[in-house]
Order: sequence, then structure tokens, then C-alpha cells
Amino acid sequence: MAGFVPPTSLQTNGPLPPSPEFLAETIGPHLIAASCVFIVLSTAFVALRYWARYLTHTKFGIEDVLIPFAWLAEVGLCITGIVMVETAGTGRHLAYVVTQDESMIIEHFKGTMLCEILHFPAVAIPKLCVVILYLRIFTEKWARRATWMLIYVIGATWLSYTIATMFQCVPFAFNWNKNIPGGRCFNVKAFATSSSVPNIVTDVAVLVLPVKTIMELKISKGRRWGLMCIFLTGGIGIVASIARTVVFGRVDPLDDPTFKTVELITWTIVEPGLYLFAACALSFKPLFRMVARGLHLDRLVTSTRTTYAGRKTGKGRTIGVPASDDGGIQCDTPESSHQEFRQLEPLKGLGDGDLEMGWKEGDDEVSTIAETDTTSDKDVRVDRVRFEDSGELRDEKMVV
Repeated sequence: MAGFVPPTSLQTNGPLPPSPEFLAETIGPHLIAASCVFIVLSTAFVALRYWARYLTHTKFGIEDVLIPFAWLAEVGLCITGIVMVETAGTGRHLAYVVTQDESMIIEHFKGTMLCEILHFPAVAIPKLCVVILYLRIFTEKWARRATWMLIYVIGATWLSYTIATMFQCVPFAFNWNKNIPGGRCFNVKAFATSSSVPNIVTDVAVLVLPVKTIMELKISKGRRWGLMCIFLTGGIGIVASIARTVVFGRVDPLDDPTFKTVELITWTIVEPGLYLFAACALSFKPLFRMVARGLHLDRLVTSTRTTYAGRKTGKGRTIGVPASDDGGIQCDTPESSHQEFRQLEPLKGLGDGDLEMGWKEGDDEVSTIAETDTTSDKDVRVDRVRFEDSGELRDEKMVV
């Protein structure tokens, strides 16, 4: 077979032939199972994400454009893994494959190269979606600058490693055909191992960035830790990223490649899949609320306890803005017609109906409050308006 030089163990002067049990061993079904599971789960998560955003009538954002591309990259990885098992002998020992059809080795290395190329966007795009969400939450200059810097780092890593992968062997076909005269590659294993380092670093940044903002919110401890758990899902892929790095460090891609690379390809599918799940799950709270109400467990989603974050007015009075554990901010504002209100505008929040993150004081004589309508799946915004002529306070409700 042109393009593949068998290792010493398979040449005529090597050791004794492998046993029938060794030749019959296969782990290809494991890769097929993992691929099928992640095709189903990634499709379900993406569909649920768009359904949740539809329920809250959320404005279309750049994440809604990026998520389908992340899904395509992830499904592409899964399909590549399945095809490699079915047509390239992946999952079988190399000793078995060369006795069947040596051209399958070429197909195996082509599939491996395709996985490398698809892996970068499959990881980068969901991570970008999570970080873009941070831009809607953060109001401090340092946090927004750090977020933009993280976006640039993720994008630059994606672009640079993709270009490096395309030129790791010259000519390109030398990636799978080592008999091409004059072909050469740099240290592919060292390059592939190093590519996991930026992923881990950016994962840590994704986890750390929202901590300060969440800890400074004037909300209950339970809600604060609930938010922390929500945003920790944004960095869940770090576990798979570390696992993939460890596997790559101990697997020699040229030592029984059709068999030993199955574990690596599996983690190459799992890692971006977890990133995609995290990017989608950040929008799931409306679905959790709907399910809880259907099961009459809405008190687990909506807390009846009210916590006030007081703000003083210019005349020394305090306005209480209560926060609950529901998707909005519940308010038990006193009905006194003598109380003075100033505008409380929501800080930049999640933008998808999940949660309004906080409040800031404005100048007009209007108090805008968000509460939950327990008879429906929608939030209700209450605009409490003081009419200057009569001094009357009136609540104007609208579904949001």
C-alpha cells in the first residue's frame, strides 16, 4: 500500500504473529456509541435552547447565529468517528487491518486529520457564546475589557491552530501518505498536546470572570450560589479538555493507531459536546420553571421569601427592591401614596429571560419592577408611575 509503512512488529523480521484473540479484538462500537449519544444530546440541547428563547420572546442575538455552527462541527466530529469505524478499520488492531485492506490505513489518517480540523471550531464557538453572554451582564469597565480580551484570545487560538494544523505536514497529503518524496512534518504530537493548553487557560478564565460580579450582587446567598452554579456550567468542558490532554500525552499515534486512537477521538467528541451543552443550558431556566409548575413544584423555582436591597433617596428615604429566587425580581413595595419613587432600571442581564442581574438608580419618577405571574409561564413587568399633577401612584402591568 502506497503511503503506509508498517511498524517493525508487522514486518517479516518482527516477533511472532498476533493471536486470533488479539486480531478479533475491537473497540469500534464504543466510538460509535459515544458518537450516537452526542449527536442525540447535542441536537436536543440546541433545540431546547431555541425553545426556551422562544418562550421568553428573546431578541435574536449573535449567539443564535453561532450555536448552529457549533452544532454542525460537533455532529461532524460524531459522523466522522462513525465513518472511521465502518470504513477505515478504526477500533481494530493495526495487525488486523493490514490483513484486510491496507488502504483503510490511509482512510483512518484522513479521518484523524478531519477530526483535528473540526475540533477547533467545535470547542471555540460554544465558548464564545458563553463569553458573549458575559458582555450582557458585566457593567464594570475592567470586566468588559477582560471579556473582550478573552473573546480575542479564543478567536485567535482557533484561527492560529487551524492554520498550523493545515501546514503541520508539507505537502498536505503527507499527513496520511508518508511515501510522498520530500514530505515533512513538524512534531505533530507535541503540537497536538500544546493545543489543549489554551483551551484549559480560557476555561479557567470563563469560570473566574463572573465570580466578582455575582458576589457583589445584592441578592440572597441562596440565589447567589444558584447563579454561581449556573455560570460554572460554562466551564464544564475543562474536565474533558484535561482528560483529552492526558490521553494524548500517553498515546503514540503511530503505535497501533487504528486501535489506540479510539480513546483520543472519543474525548475529541466529548470535549466540544460538553461546551455546547453548557452554552445551551444557560438559557434553560424558563424550561425548568415550566416543568416545575407542571409538576406543582413551582415553590422550588419561585421563592416566597423576599430580600430587600435598600437604596436611599435624596431625602433620606430608602426604597426596598426585593429579590427572589424566581426568574424575575419580586416586589412587595408598600402602597403608601406618600412614598417617593425613583427609577430603578435593570442592569444588563442575561438577555434571554433567565434573570435580571441587578438594579441601578435613575432620575425619573418611575419604578420598574419585574415579578412572576404564577398563573402563566411569562414574567410580568410592573411600571409604578407617579403622576406629577395628582401625585397618584398607579401600577401598569405588561407581560414580558
